[in-house]
Amino acid sequence: GYCPICERPVYFEIEGPWLRDQYKCANCHSIPRWRALMTVVAELFPKWRELKIHESSPGGPLSDKLARECRAYLPSHFFPNVPGGQTHKGFRCEDLMAQTFDDESFDLVITSDVFEHLPDAAPAVREIMRTLKPGGAHIFTVPWFRSKKTLVRATMKDGKLNHLEKPDYHGNPVDENGALVFTEWGFELPFLLQEWGAFPVVIHDIRDRRLGIDGEFREVFVQQKTPNK
Repeated sequence: GYCPICERPVYFEIEGPWLRDQYKCANCHSIPRWRALMTVVAELFPKWRELKIHESSPGGPLSDKLARECRAYLPSHFFPNVPGGQTHKGFRCEDLMAQTFDDESFDLVITSDVFEHLPDAAPAVREIMRTLKPGGAHIFTVPWFRSKKTLVRATMKDGKLNHLEKPDYHGNPVDENGALVFTEWGFELPFLLQEWGAFPVVIHDIRDRRLGIDGEFREVFVQQKTPNK
């Protein structure tokens, strides 16, 4: 097939039954959700290399490509004990729920499987919309249980963590203990995004083995700010 990240003909390898993480490009080792996200970015914003892009919680071949090919790419991670806006371990520290960026700073904001780890997604959506320029977009992936009701697994109130379900952790590029899943997003997600962000949400559901895109949770969400007239 053709890898949207390598941008060249490649072989795709199925390493196991969980295609989401085990259907890899033999060249760059990308997985389907990264290839799907890159496909949507390139289709909607073909001049993405010339844009100002903020990616929260980067990691993997997609992030490497953005860093390598986009001169105005700015990656950030959240470090709990570091003030927002400061640099730590080579990355700017930013809390998606309370960012230090100026209004209308970016053309694109990209998050790849980040929103399930936020204690409160509503302020994060509002902050992302605030930091986007008119016509800019938040393009992202998140595990989406489209046929189920949203499940809140944990809450954070006044700095106190409360587990409502058995703790579930995903890999975290800056913390070997992993990232706690606060929410399993269900069918309400697109409606909540539109309510919080005040702009429409478009969901791209790509299943194309020629691009190495298949498996679970491959949807790419796009929330685009209305351009100025």
